[in-house]
Amino acid sequence: MAGEFILIVDDEELARRQAEASLKRVGFKTATAASGKTALEIIREAPPDLLLTDIRMPEMDGLDLLARARQFKPDLTAIFISAYGTSDNIMRALQMGVSNFLLKPFTGAELERAVQEALRKAQAAQETARLRTVAPLLPLMKLFSTPGELPALGNSLAATLANEGKIDYCAIFLYEEFLNGAEEKEAEKPELKALASFAGPAAQAFSPRSFPVLRLASRAIEVGRTQVFKRSSEVETDKLAQGDTVPGAIAVVPVMLNGKGVGAIVASRAALDRPFLPEEREMLEVVAGQLAGQLEVRRLRDNLAERNERLRLFAGRFVSTQEEEKRRLAERILSELLPPLTLSRQNVQTYVQKVRTASDLIKTEERLHNLVNQTKKLAQDLRPLNLEEFGLNAALRQYVRDLSEAPNARSHPFFRVEGDEIPRLPNTVEVALFRAAQDAINNAVQHAAGSEIVVTARVKGKRNMSQVAEIEIRDRGPGFNLKASVTNRASAQVGLVAMQERLLLVGAKCDISSTPGQGTRITLSYQIPDEG
Repeated sequence: MAGEFILIVDDEELARRQAEASLKRVGFKTATAASGKTALEIIREAPPDLLLTDIRMPEMDGLDLLARARQFKPDLTAIFISAYGTSDNIMRALQMGVSNFLLKPFTGAELERAVQEALRKAQAAQETARLRTVAPLLPLMKLFSTPGELPALGNSLAATLANEGKIDYCAIFLYEEFLNGAEEKEAEKPELKALASFAGPAAQAFSPRSFPVLRLASRAIEVGRTQVFKRSSEVETDKLAQGDTVPGAIAVVPVMLNGKGVGAIVASRAALDRPFLPEEREMLEVVAGQLAGQLEVRRLRDNLAERNERLRLFAGRFVSTQEEEKRRLAERILSELLPPLTLSRQNVQTYVQKVRTASDLIKTEERLHNLVNQTKKLAQDLRPLNLEEFGLNAALRQYVRDLSEAPNARSHPFFRVEGDEIPRLPNTVEVALFRAAQDAINNAVQHAAGSEIVVTARVKGKRNMSQVAEIEIRDRGPGFNLKASVTNRASAQVGLVAMQERLLLVGAKCDISSTPGQGTRITLSYQIPDEG
């Protein structure tokens, strides 16, 4: 056992030098002080592992020095040295938990044995205290393994921490986004709110007027480490804002999730003679870590439940897709193909029965011509030949041109290519992207009539590297509230969410952004597989 830091305090310079030489020779780190005042300054900056001090010194004796030093380090171990000892000094030392004494003069070997023995006792005491402090973790761990809602967990956690750790006031704070499943608000400062609190009989000292608990919690989250405070300004580990005070001993531990502070645990004791020991702070940090783990598990569980729900809805839609397509085909044939075909047949029958003028034949020919065009369009909609033969760019260019040139067109979309044309993709991917683009373009034509509608095809990334094919449909129409639309379960059955999930099935993505009064942008994307 060597390398520990020993502080030697004696008003006799020769005694200090001899003790320092003996301890350095066996590997200890040392510092010396000629008075209690100088020693306290050293202890404030770097608390030692052991205090070796003369009992009788001017201005501040060794007993007073130890009492003040333990305000900085409550478990500080000490050895008293003196040329003579009195029963009063010995009794006071024993009351302070000091049982190590050296009488002057002493040899270097005697000093080494005394220091080694004192450090061994201190280490054993620390381990005992550590086990005693960690004992409350057992019931706390049971709480984390018990399923339940977050508020119930917080209340049980605060009460168990207070009871097991002899804490007068305990509170747990989290940012609002983690309470009640609330989503994080963009462009707003997150608000810290109480998840739970527990107040014992002595907690009246911790009133909101005298106890800046929210400010303490926010400070710990900001710096990302445990903060310890005490009422005496002389022993504050970290200074508060000017004018703030704390009513007792305080420990504030941040709850860190993926390196980001998401909350804090505040533990307080009214009695100043019961500060939070390092072992107790470690226990609070373990609990904070477990709470962060619970928050992460709950977040992943909620995300998984939401994803499963979306997959369930999509599975139902997927099963009915074929029947829906058949129904749409039958409706279009009945409404667009059958009436003009029937009328043409009737005209032909009439002509056979009774010869008409040439004008009747011309009208019949016009109707048959329109019928042929409608039939071609219907076939093109059901099976885009341009898509099969030439790919996405050609099919989209033709589709946008047809919409723009159609009689009584409400809008005139514009198609353009940025950079390289989209290469040929797997057939299922091309069909899914084209159908999604059709839906997005039709939606823009319907809801943003009269505004600019631009369809852009592009390839992002360099050749022979990772590339992404993108189709962007942007309009300057009225836009809409995206969150309100998605949370509406009726509209989620079709439209935007259906478009996203249809693309997800083939490994593509659909990103939607819309702002009321500014328009909508829909981006369809697909990671192009590497060649070879």
